[in-house]
Amino acid sequence: MSTSFDISQFGIVAADEYTHPFSPDHADWNESYFFDWYNSDATFAGHCRIGWHPVQERILFWFFLYQDGEWLLIEENRLPLSALQLDGEDTSFSYQGWGLAFHYAPQSPLLSGTLNVSGFARVISGKRLGMMLPVAVNLQLEALAPPHSSGPGEVESHSAQGYATNRYEQPIKAQCIATVDGLEQTFQVRGERDHSWGPRPWDMQWAFLVINNEAFCLQSTVVNIPGWPAIKMGYFKPADGDMVNLTDVDFQIEYNAGSPEQAVQGHVTLTCEGGAEIKAAVTAVSGTEIDITHTFEPPKRTEYRRSLVRCEFQGDQRGIVSPGWFECNRSTPDNNDENQ
Repeated sequence: MSTSFDISQFGIVAADEYTHPFSPDHADWNESYFFDWYNSDATFAGHCRIGWHPVQERILFWFFLYQDGEWLLIEENRLPLSALQLDGEDTSFSYQGWGLAFHYAPQSPLLSGTLNVSGFARVISGKRLGMMLPVAVNLQLEALAPPHSSGPGEVESHSAQGYATNRYEQPIKAQCIATVDGLEQTFQVRGERDHSWGPRPWDMQWAFLVINNEAFCLQSTVVNIPGWPAIKMGYFKPADGDMVNLTDVDFQIEYNAGSPEQAVQGHVTLTCEGGAEIKAAVTAVSGTEIDITHTFEPPKRTEYRRSLVRCEFQGDQRGIVSPGWFECNRSTPDNNDENQ
């Protein structure tokens, strides 16, 4: 996939690699980065999100590592914001304390960088279930295409007068050096990175699918915000072509409320600018649930899940079978909301 592209194609500029001013009038203001990755046969994968709510003065840090049926987890949702270093000489963000460290160092804004994480993770599935193991990840990433953005948007609850609000998604490839309980392994991976800033109420439902392989990369999203029609967006980038917007996203997914490890299966149909369709069958390899109970007032549980998936493509992409990530957040019956 060509590395020759205009990083500003969708209005994102190099300064957006770093952090942004926040509105003190929005308690749900959130700035976050996430990184996810997987190898070609879906035996190794990871997801890391670093977010902070400046008005709430706390950091949300999530780290999930999957290998051969074993999930490792670090979830810290109440780290003190005062311990987070932003826009350092060599980093976008950096934290160290009490056995946990993480930082992201852009080598070239929106083109390359390195994520480092080290700490102690709990094993939540597999033969070592329940154990706390030392873990470290070094993810040396390279962008494969421009950062994709649909712009700041018009949803009132996601904007703030006088402040920039936006987000972007970007496909990456990377070398991942993972060390678990003293065993160091190196993997060649692909995945996605995201950076978002603005008011971000969590009381909505969404689903998105990320796929990245040697033939193409794509990201597709459906968001349901109370009082608004469904928002459908994303991109498709063939290896030998330009990145284009999606004009429609149709997720025909069966959700398994009782099993976070086998949470989704079904079909997706994505429509690109110009009318080309991408179709695939989706099955879960494995997955887990993420805790966002603390983001609601009053706190409540939703089905917020990350699934490592395998997609079998049809049509022009027939014969391609690719790993990917599927994320969804759904209301639960005990919250008196209808599952979608």
